Amino acid sequence: MQSRVVTRAASALLILMASLAAAHGAGAPVAAWPAGLAAWAAGALLWPRLDPRQRRQVAWLIGIGLLTLVVGAALGVRGAWLGVLTQNNALLGMLVGVSFLQLVGLGSDEGRLPRGRGALWRTLAGVHLFGAVINLSAVFIMGDRMSAAGRPLELRQAALLVRGFLAAAMWSPFFAAVAVALTYAPGSTLLGVVAAGAPFALLLLALAGYRLERELGAGTSGFVGYPMHVAALWLPVVLAVTVAAGRQWLPGWTALAVITVAAPAIAVLASLFRHGPVDTLRRVGDQAATRLPAMSGELALFLAAAVFASGLQSLISASGHWLPFAHFGALQAALVLGAMIGAALIGVHAVISISLVSAWLSPIAPDPVLLATIFSQSWAVGLAVSPLSGIHLALQGRYGLPAAAMARANAAYGLRAYGLAALWLAAIAWWRGVALY
Repeated sequence: MQSRVVTRAASALLILMASLAAAHGAGAPVAAWPAGLAAWAAGALLWPRLDPRQRRQVAWLIGIGLLTLVVGAALGVRGAWLGVLTQNNALLGMLVGVSFLQLVGLGSDEGRLPRGRGALWRTLAGVHLFGAVINLSAVFIMGDRMSAAGRPLELRQAALLVRGFLAAAMWSPFFAAVAVALTYAPGSTLLGVVAAGAPFALLLLALAGYRLERELGAGTSGFVGYPMHVAALWLPVVLAVTVAAGRQWLPGWTALAVITVAAPAIAVLASLFRHGPVDTLRRVGDQAATRLPAMSGELALFLAAAVFASGLQSLISASGHWLPFAHFGALQAALVLGAMIGAALIGVHAVISISLVSAWLSPIAPDPVLLATIFSQSWAVGLAVSPLSGIHLALQGRYGLPAAAMARANAAYGLRAYGLAALWLAAIAWWRGVALY
């Protein structure tokens, strides 16, 4: 009983946090820090839900962040602590809003499972589009259907789901990676991130499908995919149109505020149309009571990252900085991206490396689109090859596939994706008028 009361209180605090963050992003006379207080209160209530590895990582990040904040304050930096309450509020609010899209699902999954090359490419496109909207839920819905009737999910099927899903990190405004890029690349815009990222996502999908065909060889004809239906594509289309219209008609709103409000509104309307008011009320209540507390890991990580980033920015402001280069061109971006992917291989989450790089590079003011692009690329490529990434660990827990084996299965793809990313960074630099080296 007490546990249920605690989780409901945490859910209420998360909804309050999202509402306050959206109001602030919409230009209402609401300060940023109250949303941070609500987020930290929810994080404290949900702390017992974290596993030991998550607790250690979060504790280390908070400890390092607090230490650097103290050192920065001793060296004369004032006000840096406020970032602890404001740094990632808009991002967290967006995640709360987007979580309600799980009410919608992917539509009917009736019928026989398709096989062959066409099934591979349709499944790759499907997990990309729906993963871009309802995030990891799309991977589980499709994975469960593909492994139905006692048939285990195969390693190559999991590799397809991972590659297609993570490619959405390049452009989807409903994906945490884009929110992180907008937060930590000062001056970046949603339009700029999408313009730079969407074409690269298509290149990643083409590479992912081509590599899977090569890896499967003659087995491509027997590949079992997910039964996609054209009628189910209404959700990505409606969401994309809504966000675009919101940005056009509500210029005073930030992109993340538009998404935070639009996502749950569309999900509730769709559920009302399909299930009626009584069932919708029950479904929304279940979502708030069960799915929001399940965000405990993401919530703790982003709160810890806010402390970590605020401390680093304070320390850098106080003591100056060292960089091996005086400007940030395509070559420097490719080298930094390589280091970030290397960090992902040893278990450093993309959020942490992004916050570190953002603080480190801030004094030389990199081009915002170029910086946001490497942040998204580090997510799309780095998490695909990391044995400790959340998606690999989630698939391991659900389907029994070893996370290390899935990471190895993506190694060749990841190496080629990095080469493709470096070339894309050169193209972005040329487009933005930035030096190549």
